[in-house]
Amino acid sequence: MFSDLIRERYSVREYSRKPVEEEKLRAVLEAGRLAPTAKNAQPQRIYAVKSGDMLEKLRSVCGMTFDAPAVIVICADLSASFVSPFSGRNLGETDAAIVTDHMMLQAADLGLGTCWVGWFDPAEIKKALGIPENLEVMNLLPIGYPSENSKPSPRHGDRKPLEETVTEIRAPAFPAYGTAGI
Repeated sequence: MFSDLIRERYSVREYSRKPVEEEKLRAVLEAGRLAPTAKNAQPQRIYAVKSGDMLEKLRSVCGMTFDAPAVIVICADLSASFVSPFSGRNLGETDAAIVTDHMMLQAADLGLGTCWVGWFDPAEIKKALGIPENLEVMNLLPIGYPSENSKPSPRHGDRKPLEETVTEIRAPAFPAYGTAGI
């Protein structure tokens, strides 16, 4: 059940050495391809890093790969993403977040663990992996099977109550007919 999946998924920071099967990695990447993007611009550019040499290059510039057997690097071509005519905001970063979330949840559904990583120097990642200058590195998603010792962080279950994060907007009450001020 989806609600169980999103409740039980956690950020994995310790992976087993078992490689991710090609069909599972492909299913995760397909989930990212199918993710909605603003005006269907699809500005995401995804890099799957799974070879030993390239993983080592990535690990040399980013300590947050947690020795996962593969890392998905989510980039965006901001020149190809939708820009809101109202706010001027480029939605490429939002699109990359939606793509990352879809892949993360697909991985969890397949029994794989991930950790959404934003702690990295984008310039170093681009240089190490040869990512073109026109792309922005948005997120990293280490992926693999959680180790036997892997467990959620102590703060995993800490969630604010809905009343703290959600406000219902209601239509204003209309005064009754025949009252003063109408």
